[in-house]
Amino acid sequence: MVHAHVTFQVDPGSAPSPPVWLEEVAVLAHILTQVGIISAIEEHVQFARARFGTYDTVDFVLVLFCYALSGERTLASFYERLVPFQQIYLRLFRRQRLPSRSALSRFLAALDEPTVEALRREFQIDLLARKPLLPAPAGMWDRQDQHWVVVDVDGTRQPARQRALPTLETLPEPHRRLRQVCEKGYTGRKRGEVVRTRTVVLQAHTQQWLGTFGAAGNGELRAHLLRACQVAVNYALSQHLHPSQILIRLDGGYGDTLVINDVLALGVGLIGRSRDYALLGRASDPGSALPSCDLLCSS
Repeated sequence: MVHAHVTFQVDPGSAPSPPVWLEEVAVLAHILTQVGIISAIEEHVQFARARFGTYDTVDFVLVLFCYALSGERTLASFYERLVPFQQIYLRLFRRQRLPSRSALSRFLAALDEPTVEALRREFQIDLLARKPLLPAPAGMWDRQDQHWVVVDVDGTRQPARQRALPTLETLPEPHRRLRQVCEKGYTGRKRGEVVRTRTVVLQAHTQQWLGTFGAAGNGELRAHLLRACQVAVNYALSQHLHPSQILIRLDGGYGDTLVINDVLALGVGLIGRSRDYALLGRASDPGSALPSCDLLCSS
């Protein structure tokens, strides 16, 4: 079926096809620009170091955002797909320069904990300032018409395997890149020599990420759990809920009595597993020093 008004033009030159994730990057750029996250990071997150160059902190943050959206396996493959469309990327985010791979690597190596906390604070402020899509925050209601919001706090461990390096007196001490982020820890059923632990806070009903905390080895279990519970309490206050309406769901890794007592002391509900059945009596005991809360335990 050939029509006279249809013509075909063939260009012998090769042109790269746009990556499938470029549309999602455009949506992300529109959202971050409209809600003011980019300007907030520029104003409130300051990270200065020697020979920083012409880049700002937000330049590297945006690259990491796009890398997470792309789903590429490595940063090298991500940059390989992004560089042909560099000008489109810069216009979307209203930036002047795209950080190179080496500049991004140096930035991540020099990034300190106060800067990470400043970034986390800006994202949490934006999350708590957003209005829920529904007239009331999502959740579940029990038989007494009591409203509950479940928050999942899960600590995941990721073992990493390392190459076997020769150890001789004539050779220097082996240098491993994972030494800064991983340590010896519990590997579970997975193979590995070193471990990194990440604690994730998720609103179970709307699938909102409320926070994430990482540490080398087995991590700081109690400290990260307290921070996660505090984030959940702040989320409840922003949604005009009482902290006792929050149900923190924990897995078996948090079943120790001391850890559970830390959560109960904040006045939130708890769904967890523990071998200490005395907690059931303490939670409902009016004379207990712990505040009134709901506790569901199973062995």
